[in-house]
Amino acid sequence: MTEQAQVPARKKRNWGVKIILILVALLVAVAAYFILGAILPRWWSDVVAGQIRRDLGASVLVGMFYGFVFTFIPLLVAWQATHKVIAWPWKIVILLVAVAIATPNLLTAGIVFGTTESAHAGQRTLSVDAGFFTTWTAISAVAAAVIFVVLTVLGALWRRRGKQMKVLKQAENERSRAAKSAEQEARDSTPKP
Repeated sequence: MTEQAQVPARKKRNWGVKIILILVALLVAVAAYFILGAILPRWWSDVVAGQIRRDLGASVLVGMFYGFVFTFIPLLVAWQATHKVIAWPWKIVILLVAVAIATPNLLTAGIVFGTTESAHAGQRTLSVDAGFFTTWTAISAVAAAVIFVVLTVLGALWRRRGKQMKVLKQAENERSRAAKSAEQEARDSTPKP
């Protein structure tokens, strides 16, 4: 009887601890968001500007590289989560890995579309030191997404065609077996002289 009275007290304490931990995690996430929002755009624009060094040709090439690679590869990784064999916790892990791989493009988008002071400083840095970087990153990201969709559709069509060919081959094999057995029966049923 005393054990039954203690169980609800433990459950109440566990809920209290869970609520406190969730609140602390939310506060840490909000603080990290504001801290990283103030630091990352400036840092990323300095990294890109350091790679390009005011060379417009390098700006185009680096923008194309970041835009294509860090869009296409995350899409490929995220696509793996669509497989039925993978359990839900692993699907979430795969999607988080895909987002982590796409970080350079997300940082660039944060600078381009950001409204914070840090994002505006990053925009100024990129416009002066890496003139075409953001434009070619966007163009290459769209190209990577289009190529991914085209490859996905072609792959689905190819798999469907393979399944249809397999069904047709099985039907042909069954027909040839039926013809052979009918021929054999015809031979067996004909009287021998």
